Amino acid sequence: MTFSCRKASVRSSAAQWSVDFLAEIPGDDLVPCSFAVLPTGCTFLVPSSRAGERLIAEAASGLGRPSSMPQTVKGGSCGGEEEDGEFPFTGAMLSVTWEFPKESREAFLRNVVRLIGPCEGLTG
Repeated sequence: MTFSCRKASVRSSAAQWSVDFLAEIPGDDLVPCSFAVLPTGCTFLVPSSRAGERLIAEAASGLGRPSSMPQTVKGGSCGGEEEDGEFPFTGAMLSVTWEFPKESREAFLRNVVRLIGPCEGLTG
């Protein structure tokens, strides 16, 4: 299963690969989301809403059960807090995390890219 992604913005460094993207949910608006893949874990942020909960369930079906239950992050942001950010959104967010051994990072990252699916601006 893959998300229906409209546009993505990827940032990569030696310590972190992250992507902000817009996911389209049938019957809903575009929903801003963010994955951050670190050396031994990943965080997924979505708006605190029914649509966000649906995206978390879809991510869990593609990436496996998260290491944490969804937690509300008050005042979180997705896409940058600056007004001219690529995908500006501020407000309550839901956050889930996955933990994995360092040697599994690349495989997990490939699964994240596969889950997001074809999307303008996304490259692994």
